[in-house]
Amino acid sequence: MDPVSIRQLLELPASFGGLAAASERDGYEFIRRLAREWHSRENRFDRPGERLLGAEAGGQLVAVGGLNRDHYLDDPRVGRVRHVYVLPEWRNVGVGALIVRALLDAGRESFDRIRLRAATTQSDTFYARLGFQKVEAETGATHALLLSPSLD
Repeated sequence: MDPVSIRQLLELPASFGGLAAASERDGYEFIRRLAREWHSRENRFDRPGERLLGAEAGGQLVAVGGLNRDHYLDDPRVGRVRHVYVLPEWRNVGVGALIVRALLDAGRESFDRIRLRAATTQSDTFYARLGFQKVEAETGATHALLLSPSLD
């Protein structure tokens, strides 16, 4: 496998369409929704602390993940991990963890807490390994993580 690099996406790369098609074959619509929201300017991941990151290998996008202010809460210090998707052939090699950790690092200055919704048993296990705790009775979330401030 080619080495993986993580970078902030300021535009959707040409290979984004392949990632979206793969996600749909897996039964997920959220990558196409990400593209629609991006192109309509509804969500460009451009508010303080927000990021859209891509993992690239061999010039191709192999994974994506975003961090927004949590739209379910009226609290600017709560972020939300969204739209994390890794191509099937790149799963279980650490690419998803690289993206999520980079999102958390980027969000430390703007957010105190990060929430998300894990839709599958696999994603539940994945986020638990990264330190997210299950939450009960929180609108729009299944997991949350308190962020410690950056030491920089």
